[in-house]
Amino acid sequence: MAYEDYKYLLNRGYNRKPALDLVTARYNLSKKERLLLYRCTHSDKEIEEIKRKIVINPAEIAIDGYNIAITLLSAIYEDEIFLCDDGFYRDLGLGKRKHDPEIFEALILVNEYLNHKNVKSVILLDSQISKSGELASKLRKLGVNVEVVNKTDKMLLLRKEVIVSNDFLILNKAERIYDLLGEIIKNICNIKVFKIPPT
Repeated sequence: MAYEDYKYLLNRGYNRKPALDLVTARYNLSKKERLLLYRCTHSDKEIEEIKRKIVINPAEIAIDGYNIAITLLSAIYEDEIFLCDDGFYRDLGLGKRKHDPEIFEALILVNEYLNHKNVKSVILLDSQISKSGELASKLRKLGVNVEVVNKTDKMLLLRKEVIVSNDFLILNKAERIYDLLGEIIKNICNIKVFKIPPT
């Protein structure tokens, strides 16, 4: 099985790309299958580190706005959503909904959910994505705390709040993380989720 072979290589310290190239060639994986392995497979050590950082009930959080909104929209639209082996939900849309007008609605839903839980939050939007300023202005009019920043990933990691993202590179570098997306998907979205690895 491709997943098991790829994970075996990661657990033995192989770099991701050479390991993925090897498994892709051996199993003749499609682009989608290759991407799924890349996004949803991690070494046991990486998974252990991620789980160690999770905060259950944070008081203040900083949110990776576009990544969270895009995956949430994928769940709402009933696109394929994967529960990866590190326990975080991801989609394979590669940001195709970044310019979807419903990003606004998804972020409002996130904000309302957090207000209900009495969690203080700030949503970070990447200035390199067009109309981020316009989106931020609309959100602020409804009382949402939002900042438009250059390079969201770097700016998130400089924050003192607990970090909310489903980007593994961010999760891997953050000191404390909160699985807000997983909470919302479990509590609000009645969707079929694909588990990696399958059970």
